[in-house]
Amino acid sequence: MAMSFRRQVEAISGHNTSLCFQCSKCSAGCPMAGQMDLKPSQVMHSIRLNREDVVLRSKAIWLCVGCETCSARCPQQVEPADVMNAARILALRKGIKPAVR
Repeated sequence: MAMSFRRQVEAISGHNTSLCFQCSKCSAGCPMAGQMDLKPSQVMHSIRLNREDVVLRSKAIWLCVGCETCSARCPQQVEPADVMNAARILALRKGIKPAVR
């Protein structure tokens, strides 16, 4: 049986996305949130729901600058920056072109 999208992201990032309880501190601190189609907390929630196409085709994963402000603010130490990077890796592996230039 194929590994779920959530499990693939977790395997690459090394973090359990189920620990996210949607406090949105990641989104509140993100300097790029205003330009994103999905806020970091929405990306996290979509991953937990296995919404692969929504996440991998989003602008958000490509607009993330990796500043790790989200990770520093996360009370659950889920490391959203690592999770965003894992989503980018999966998109590229699946041949999905970045949604932004």
